[in-house]
Amino acid sequence: MPNIASASKRLRQNEVRNLYNRKIKSFLNTQKKKVIKSIDSNDKASAMEEFKKYSSALDKAARKSVIHLNRASAKKSDMMKKINAMK
Repeated sequence: MPNIASASKRLRQNEVRNLYNRKIKSFLNTQKKKVIKSIDSNDKASAMEEFKKYSSALDKAARKSVIHLNRASAKKSDMMKKINAMK
């Protein structure tokens, strides 16, 4: 336990931020699974629709500094490559 008041406050803030970041990252993983499921079903229109939602969520997470901007760009690029590789 922290002995200093500011350290106690910092601990409380970190707990709240940790919960928020985990919630956002969990949502990102769910969106990613939806895109992959659409790709596996070989439905390009559905995959593009899900990709738009995933891309938007990544951009929002990057804006809120949950993930790095370059990380979001890399994830979008990787997913777009999978969609473009579909038959």
